Amino acid sequence: MCDVCIIDRDVTDAKATQDTLASAGYDCIIAHCAREGWKAIEETSPRVVICERRLPDEDGIEFCARLRESPDLEGMFFIIVNEPGDSAVNLDGIDSGIDDYLSKPIDPVYLLARVRVGMRMSEVNERLRKAAITDGLTDLYNHDYLNCIIEREVKRARRYGGRLSLIMIDLDFFKAINDTYGHLVGNDTLVQVARVLKDNVRDVDAVGRFGGEEFAIVTTEATLEDAVNISERIRHGITDTINTNIEVLADHRVTASFGIATADDARVRSAADLVDLADKALYAAKSAGRNRVCTAFDVTDDALPVIEGKEVEGLRKQVAILSVQAKEVYVQTVSSLLQALEEKDPFTARHSLNVAYYGEHTARTMGLNEPLSVSIKNAGLLHDIGKVGIPDRILMKPTKLTAVEEMVMRQVPAISVRIIDYLRILESEMHIIRHQGEYFDGSGYPDGLRGEQIPIGSRVLLVANAFDAMTTDRVYRACRSIDEAYEEIEANSGRQFDPKVVCALKRFMEEHREDVLERVQISIDSLRVSAATL
Repeated sequence: MCDVCIIDRDVTDAKATQDTLASAGYDCIIAHCAREGWKAIEETSPRVVICERRLPDEDGIEFCARLRESPDLEGMFFIIVNEPGDSAVNLDGIDSGIDDYLSKPIDPVYLLARVRVGMRMSEVNERLRKAAITDGLTDLYNHDYLNCIIEREVKRARRYGGRLSLIMIDLDFFKAINDTYGHLVGNDTLVQVARVLKDNVRDVDAVGRFGGEEFAIVTTEATLEDAVNISERIRHGITDTINTNIEVLADHRVTASFGIATADDARVRSAADLVDLADKALYAAKSAGRNRVCTAFDVTDDALPVIEGKEVEGLRKQVAILSVQAKEVYVQTVSSLLQALEEKDPFTARHSLNVAYYGEHTARTMGLNEPLSVSIKNAGLLHDIGKVGIPDRILMKPTKLTAVEEMVMRQVPAISVRIIDYLRILESEMHIIRHQGEYFDGSGYPDGLRGEQIPIGSRVLLVANAFDAMTTDRVYRACRSIDEAYEEIEANSGRQFDPKVVCALKRFMEEHREDVLERVQISIDSLRVSAATL
């Protein structure tokens, strides 16, 4: 970029104008006809154009009018220079987009004054233009301008050929961050994500905030493989950067899902088709478990035939109706959802109530904040709701499960999340439930997270779940005492369980031993009565 483009057929006059402006610190470029001037403007994007009226190949006013018609060249301050004896620029010239005029011979004082005004106006126009196309929080392109870029690049790719990809990005469980840590932390997270995006794309790529926690990248002259590689770099960068730079999120693993579509896909006939395909790929990434990259060519079907999908869909639709209600109302009605579990597995509903109790109080003993403690409680109530989709022959099997049956049981967290997926108010709980099977040493599922990578709520839920399971009768074994159960959990501290959570459970048990004993006994008695009636 330069400050001033001088377009003058007279070499001597052009050089004199350049010397005057250079003495004042302005960077100038010279052209001697309209054709050269247009090329110079395209290459250097000057803030001010000083153009002679009578160019050898085009009238200066007509040149200005043509310049103003190009959206890529608008925003610069245009000064027309009249020959000696010519009248001032008429109204037609002003209507063509001329901002000011000078007459030859050019007075250096007037020249510098006009250019100073032009520079100020250009800077104002640039700020206004940037505000119109930029997202105020992240400093990325906004939704409207990003759509304009997509429209333009799709037309260009269809006309001239060339590769074009659109990457859609959505932060996983972002509402959980806002609910647990507040909107200021949420905004800081979005800003950090924007930095990761800008640090991992090329200069020719366009990056924007598509809305809320959703971002998009338009990559030109990049293959699908290139787009996937960019996405993977960003995916790892988001988790590594945010958990390092935002101290309060050290216990909350921030992840993102990615969907990619390319313009050479036969289904893409317009910009809207490209956006739609990228969005579907993003949805596929979400459905496949989040924190991954999917393309529009990916076909995923992770359902196993042994799962009774109709029951899952039925309960999912019921929860979708609840999604219009507030979280407080939802918590009051959750017991009605748990009744469906009692009909399939008499152990599960009471177990969920106990896990919610142990989870919430262990969290409070650890000093976790109120919103997170409540989210852990709610997650405890819902963590096994996915069992409604598991066949009775597996749930009630009195002997060791086969490898296939264990795979089915491992899907319970994913089914639970899928059932409550419509409830945006429960994103914090969804995040906890999804990772409840992760072990502290990294040997768990679904993502093999380890240590602090695992959401703190999931680590608490895993300990609470294990404690209640051990202290309650099951079809395949009798219950253990609370001391025996704790000894077993402590023996697996650092491998399966987070040592900090294990210590917090012990403190809670010591401080509320009578309450824990009473709760355990009530569970044992009620479950034995239920089992006797089956």
